[in-house]
Amino acid sequence: MKMSLLDMVIDIMSDMDSDNVSAIGDSGESTQVARIVRSVYFEMIARKDWPHLRKTLALENSGVSAQPNRLKLPTAISKLDYFAYSSRKETTSDQRFKEMKYLYPDQFLERTNNRVASNDNVEEVIMSDMTMFILNDKPPTYYTSFDDEWLVLDSYVKDLSTTLTGNQAQCVAYSQPEWTHADTFVPDFPTEVFPTFLAEAKSACFARIKEQEDRKSEQQASRGNLAMAQRGFKVQGGIRYGNFGRGSRKGGGGGNNFNPNQYTG
Repeated sequence: MKMSLLDMVIDIMSDMDSDNVSAIGDSGESTQVARIVRSVYFEMIARKDWPHLRKTLALENSGVSAQPNRLKLPTAISKLDYFAYSSRKETTSDQRFKEMKYLYPDQFLERTNNRVASNDNVEEVIMSDMTMFILNDKPPTYYTSFDDEWLVLDSYVKDLSTTLTGNQAQCVAYSQPEWTHADTFVPDFPTEVFPTFLAEAKSACFARIKEQEDRKSEQQASRGNLAMAQRGFKVQGGIRYGNFGRGSRKGGGGGNNFNPNQYTG
């Protein structure tokens, strides 16, 4: 089951034979334990793309007609996973979305530099004192980012809108979880991850506060991390391991098939 920050602090301090507390700030040690729990949480969050943090999001319009080809990312995301934009050329056509293709900034500029600035369908757009050539008569195909804040696209349809608009985009991204340093705060992990989270926090507290090893917690954390690596996404069924032709699942041959039971400790 999930635990509040205070529940975790009490559990860890009990295992360390420390004083009983009723709030995370009751003592210097409980305050330190709570801070270690927080640092372990963000360290675990940074290890992988967590499925429960994968969400749809809305992009912001640029609001600047002189820069019609950009959209702003929300600040609280760690990774953009999917980005599509409307492929309509006319208001009367059916709404359809096309996934945008990412280019590195230099590749993006190299591609747009091939456009003829004197053509009626090419606009010169200046961003950060740099000029780029953007088409104004077709839906975008490519995008990049120069600052990890704004998405810059290669074209837009001027007859539909004076700028690209966030409501014409589809985006999926991994959000940045929030942390509230309070007794009742429950860290944003799936229920099945909490035993591993608690074990890692407990091991870290023993090492940093007691300057001791807690082998039981370390082993539990290792088993939990292995299970998380195997499980991965609920929908996708976790990691797929190859069968390299030696033995079979039924025959029990050795081969290179991964056996998680060899790491039971």
